[in-house]
Amino acid sequence: MTNDSKSLAIIPRTVDEVRSLAAMFSKSSLLPPDLRGKEADVFVSIMAGQELGLPPMAALRGVHVVKGKPVLAADSMVGVVLGSGLAEYFSCIDESATSVTYETKRKGSPHPQRCTWGLEDAKRAGLDGENWRKYPRAMLKARCKAMLARDVYPDVLAGCYDEDEARDFGGPAPSAAPRTAHPPADVVDAEIVSEAPNPTLTAIDDAPSVAELEALAPQLTKMPESIKAEARTRYRARKQHLMQQEMTP
Repeated sequence: MTNDSKSLAIIPRTVDEVRSLAAMFSKSSLLPPDLRGKEADVFVSIMAGQELGLPPMAALRGVHVVKGKPVLAADSMVGVVLGSGLAEYFSCIDESATSVTYETKRKGSPHPQRCTWGLEDAKRAGLDGENWRKYPRAMLKARCKAMLARDVYPDVLAGCYDEDEARDFGGPAPSAAPRTAHPPADVVDAEIVSEAPNPTLTAIDDAPSVAELEALAPQLTKMPESIKAEARTRYRARKQHLMQQEMTP
């Protein structure tokens, strides 16, 4: 028996296996309403996630397909980037009630790159919907992450769109229903993200030292199986970044 953390993930290897999973998942009452009973839609979502390196459950949570184009939540974009192995780190380095700043460094690049988004940017972009009034910081973080991920890793996220762009496809935007297998009381119905950031994932991204990051390790074993792989990927990336910082004179 292997101890590989990824051994718990079900990774279909053939079209028939994807079809079998889609048939099974489509009957589940835990799927969002826009996918329940729609085997073909579940199949396409899983296949779109496979192309981005996402396991089936992560794809069903984070990937919408609108007119054949994959539409990703911001957290899913960051997860795909970290999973690609091209990012040394992807972290929030500053946040306040009115703005957030994310930084990432691509392997082989001489310098990290940053993106800052504030409420003034949102106003100029006409983003003044209900979600922005209720959850401004979560919305700013989502917008900032998505923009930075697409700018620095276009080869990884090529062909992926955010939900705002999906509205320009000439069809309906992705459903506002959260793509999650957890009770809806814990989610944020957002314009870019389909669920509220997991607090442990946020704590990993924001850990200021190796010691404080390692203190979060016991929480990883208690996380839902659907996001354990992403949590471990972020944990390793953050630890590598912090160790490099602490070794630098």
